[in-house]
Amino acid sequence: MNQILAGIIVAPIFATAVLAQTQGQTAATSAASSESLAEVKRAIDKGNAQWIEGFEKSDPALVTSIFAEDGVILAGNGKVFKGHQQIIERQKALMQVVGQEVKVTVTTVKVWLDGDTAYETGKYAYRYQDKGKPVTEEGTYVTMWKRQKDGSWKLAMDMGVQE
Repeated sequence: MNQILAGIIVAPIFATAVLAQTQGQTAATSAASSESLAEVKRAIDKGNAQWIEGFEKSDPALVTSIFAEDGVILAGNGKVFKGHQQIIERQKALMQVVGQEVKVTVTTVKVWLDGDTAYETGKYAYRYQDKGKPVTEEGTYVTMWKRQKDGSWKLAMDMGVQE
């Protein structure tokens, strides 16, 4: 009987200690996750700023350098561009269409982090002149960013959805 009573008294104390330890670990994990998410958001913001700068300077290499070596663009027309060589050729062609007076906006809406992979959704707009007439191309996008061996974040996949 004494052993049963001791068990009844000790069990809640043990459970409370385990719960406190678990909550402490959860809080530490949550803080680390928040810090990691903030880090990847800064990297994405930097990459998006570089994308805008690259288009506004008509510099396809600057835009392409955001991508991982095996990065992919899934174009709205169903075409897939893989790796830096194909991506830089695509960017050159796009930059010839939009010209040097293009104004680009990229707005991140949401970022999810899963280990060394981040997923981003957002909105984009390209404003430029075509034969003297203003053109605005807008849409939404989905990207996948991967942490590289050196700790940096690079685009692994980019998919724009024109509206």
